[in-house]
Formats: sequence, C-alpha cells, structure tokens
Amino acid sequence: MAFAFYRRPFPKRRRTMSFPFARRYQSANNLRTASSRTSARPRLAVEALEDRAVPTFLGPVSYPGASYPQAVATADFNNDSFADLALANYGDSTVSVLLGNGDGSFDPAVSSPADAVGDLAVGDFNEDGRRDLVTLGSVLLGNGDGTFAAPMSVPVTLSAAETPMAISVGDLNGDGNADLVVTSREEYDPCEGAGDGGWCYDVAYRSNVNVLLGNGDGVFGTPIQYHLVNGDPPDSVALADLNIDGKLDVVVAEEGYGSLEVLLGKGDGTLNWSANHATGFSTGSVAVGDVNGDSRPDLITEHSIGVSVLFGDGLGGFSTPQNFATGYPPAAIALADFNRDGNIDIAAADYSGGKVTALLFQGNGTFTTALHSPTDPNPWRMAAGDFDGDGWVDLATASQSNVSILINDQSWQIADSPSLTIDDVTVTEGNTGTVTATFTVQLSAAGEAEVTVQYRTANSTAAAGSDYQAPTGVLSFAPGETSKTITVLVNGDWLGESNEMFFVRLSTATNASIADGEGTGTILDDEPRISITDVTMVEGKKGQTSLFVFTITLSAAYDEAVTMSFQTNDGSAKSNSGDYIAKTGAITFNPGETTKAISIDVKGDGKREANETFYLDLFGNSLNSLFTKNRGIGTIWNDD
Repeated sequence: MAFAFYRRPFPKRRRTMSFPFARRYQSANNLRTASSRTSARPRLAVEALEDRAVPTFLGPVSYPGASYPQAVATADFNNDSFADLALANYGDSTVSVLLGNGDGSFDPAVSSPADAVGDLAVGDFNEDGRRDLVTLGSVLLGNGDGTFAAPMSVPVTLSAAETPMAISVGDLNGDGNADLVVTSREEYDPCEGAGDGGWCYDVAYRSNVNVLLGNGDGVFGTPIQYHLVNGDPPDSVALADLNIDGKLDVVVAEEGYGSLEVLLGKGDGTLNWSANHATGFSTGSVAVGDVNGDSRPDLITEHSIGVSVLFGDGLGGFSTPQNFATGYPPAAIALADFNRDGNIDIAAADYSGGKVTALLFQGNGTFTTALHSPTDPNPWRMAAGDFDGDGWVDLATASQSNVSILINDQSWQIADSPSLTIDDVTVTEGNTGTVTATFTVQLSAAGEAEVTVQYRTANSTAAAGSDYQAPTGVLSFAPGETSKTITVLVNGDWLGESNEMFFVRLSTATNASIADGEGTGTILDDEPRISITDVTMVEGKKGQTSLFVFTITLSAAYDEAVTMSFQTNDGSAKSNSGDYIAKTGAITFNPGETTKAISIDVKGDGKREANETFYLDLFGNSLNSLFTKNRGIGTIWNDD
C-alpha cells in the first residue's frame, strides 16, 4: 500500500512514500510540504493510493459562467500578455470570456450574445492585431480590452437545412487572411431522381466540409462545399499540414461507426478528398501533433474506451490506430508538453469519472503511464494553456455550469523503469527463397514484472509483400529476461535494383520505456553491377588506325546470363567526319564471366585540331543487373 501526504488543497510539491506494515517510525520530520493556495491553515492529510495515481494538476478551482458549454478556447483577448478563456454556451446562446490575471486566477465571466454556439474558434479576422471569436453562426470582433463588438452573422453552410457542427481557423489559400472550415450535416431524400422500379430509404444524412475564405476585414466568402464519404455526424475538425507540402489540410472526426476523413489542401483554398480511416470506435474530438518524434504529423482522437493515435507517414497517409486506455470514456483531448521533457503528451477529460488523464509520451509513440487528476464532475470540453505564467502548461475544463482551472503542479516523477532498444540489421537478399533479417530487442535491465511491447514493420524504399514479409506481434519479456528477437523474411529475386530499406517499430510498451523504437533493415541487392572504362589514346598519323579498347565488367560472377546492348555516340569527334568508326551491338556475359571488351577504330587525319571525344554507351541491360557506369568516354589526343 502507498500513501500520499499533502496539504489540502493539493500543493505544488508532494512526495509519495511506501510504508511496510508492522514497523514503527519515529517521526516524519523529513516530509516536505508547500504552502496552500488558500488563506486557511492547511491540514496534513493521509490518503491511501492503492487504485489511483498521485494527481499531477492542482485544483480544481471553479468559476461560474458556463451554460452547457460546447467549446472552450484560450487566447489573450485584452492584450495584457495573460491567457484568457472563452466558452461557447449552448444553454443561453452566449459566448463567455474570463480574463486571466496571470497567476492562475480569472475575473468573473462576461457574456455576449451569439448565434449557433455549438463550437468556437479564435483568430484575427479583420487584421487589427486583436483576437476575435467565431461561432457556427457569428463573428465577434475583439475590441482589444476583452470585450467584443455586436455579433455579425456568418452563413457557414450552403443550405439552411444543414446543421453546422464544428469549426476551425487557418489560412487555406496563402493570402495571409484567416479562413474558416466548418463541418455540417444535412438530411436529404435519397429517392429523389432515382426513378421508379426500385427502392430507397425515405431519408438519409450527408456530412459536409465547408470552406469560407476570409477577406481580412471580418467578412467571409460563400462556402465551398465538399461531401464526406460517411454520413455520420462530423463532430470535430482540425487543420494541419498533414503531407508536409506547406499547405494546410483538413481532418474530420465522425461519430457513429467512428472514422477520420482526410482532405488535402491544394494551397488555393480548395481541397481534395484523400482517405477515410476507421478507428473502430465512436470518435469525438480530433487533434494533430507529433507524438512519436519523427517530425510527421499524427492524428489523435478520443473515443468510447480511450484515446487512439494514428501515426502519420508525412505523405498524408496514416497507420492503423494504436489504442491507449484512459480509464474512463473521455469527452475531450488536449495536446501539450505537460512535463517539459520535449515530447508532446495527451490529456483526456474523462466525462463519467470526473478526472483528467495525462498520457506522458516519450517522443517515440509510447507513453510511460496514465496519470489521473480530479476535476469538476462531467468535464465536457478542455483547453490547455499557461494560466499562471510559470512556463508549465495548465488545463481548463468546462462542465455544465462551471469552468475549472487545473494548475500544473510540476511533479511528474515516474518510477524508473527499464528501457527497450532495437538494433539495425543488414542482409543480402539472394536470388530465390528468403533470407532472415533478425532484429534484437534489448531490455536495459531485467524487470520484476513482465514487460511487453508491440512491434510492426513499415516501408521505406522496400515494399512489404514484394521485398519482405511484414510481421506484427507482441514481444513478452518474462521477469529476468533481457533479450528477444524479431524475425523478418526478405524475399530473393533476380532484379537489379538499388539497396532498399524497411523499418521495424516498437510501440505500446508496458512496464518499460522505449529508448530506441525503430530498427532499420537494409536489403543489399546481390545482382551484378555493370561498369565501363574510359579510354584515352593518341589518334595516330594520317592513314593510321588506333584501336580504342573499352572494358566492361560485372561486379561479381552471376549464375545467369547478363545481357546488354551498346552503341557509339558523337561528342566533339564525329563518325561521319571520319574521326572514328561507329559501332553498335550486344554483349552477353555467360554465367561465371565478369569481363568483356569492345574495340572502336579511331582514324588519324593529319590535322592540327583540339582533342576530341566520343562515347560508348551501354543500355538495355537484362533485369538481373544494374548499371553503375554505362557511358565510356573515348578521348582522342591530337598528335599532329
């Protein structure tokens, strides 16, 4: 059993100590405490921690002013350099703003009327340097002092029959103006235009993405609409450069059967539908960040059992979901480096549990443990920001009638655990059958508990199926074990090609961290390489013929015939001027042969002229070989 000693409410520092039973302790004078945030004298309390982690955020400190909020955002609305909060209140159709004091506290909420407050986003829509707000039906231009002008209506959909659901802000056409991306859902008649003689549903639903290009004056253009593949409610939308081409792309999370749809931006405000990624669960909010440290954007979404991460390939494609349990069904997620280790972490607001769960990622796609902190009951939305100016990221959660502030307590100590590494492997492929690439996964120290880690392969220049066989699975280290292997079979062929690579990646470790989670497999091609020499000779006197002998070599003897064609080509020397005799033909290397020669006749002419060149080019080689140098240069030295 473990206990945590702390002053109520939770301080910024505390320690966890383990006490074996049936032993007497003289005192606890070495126990460190910290001052409370309240003026009342704190009580020293002892609490059993058998089934939960020590909280990693202080609080919660709650502020009224919310009314069934559908969104919470953080920005500096009054230009005092302190983080403020804004809430979209569905209950009374208002937007509430709580101005931050820079010490973790906030002024009372001030509300403004707004239309369609199902979601909220922040931007500078009229380019005056002040933060503005936009809901699903209104733009509220900021005055720079925390107040806002009267809301201006914004038609965010093409049809009044559509219900807007989520909004995000970004510059999709590269003109420097903030644009809007709004998801919507509409009911339509699938029988319309179907004709007689068949059947159809009486009603169906269609989900859309609407792009509204900003003019830079707070006004937006007519929506450009794109239909999504699924008709499930598009509950959340995020913008990021998913394929690293310098243009913003769109990802939409859809409820129901659970999917993420990706639309790639073209840089001119238009989109191309790209892919639909099934998560297997009813998805809610979606966020984008690099949680495995490969500089490629990943997708993170919450669903009915926890959080899923889809690792990006940097081309707009994503892996199958990796699922992480949070303990309770989460309702919102936030990404930030909560423990300041340089890696993006995930916080999930657990609606039914009244907690925030932090997953501390290690920068390689795995996390150490799930840490829970209490908040007000039924947290529905969440935002991350530094509310007390100490350089540590804090959280704000919104529930039915309150917004709660959870200050980062900066005590993210995790018990040391052994670390996992995987090595790199190089093999020569062979011509037939398979060769074995054996990767060794090493545990830095033997653990007292079983250690498990998942593994999978990923393409680089080698392709799964044709170049290698792609295993997936789980390694288990029993207590005391420190080494395991992963076997990848590499396919042989008779194709001349460049050396190729693939990866074996570790993820989702238990009772261990991952220090090096990517092993590189290099496949050395064993087909022969062809090269040709250059030749330099004097041309000789008029009437004489010099023999230029070019040598063609294979890098190694081969068990099949290797063929190719050759021909001469003019440089400054011209065959039709009598400088050399043009020649074409074919060469065959029989099994075991490695050297061939081609002779070209060069004629002396008795002219005083510059040195001249011609070429002997190899081409049309058989598929079981590869050129490393296929042009021989013949240099004719003038000796007149």
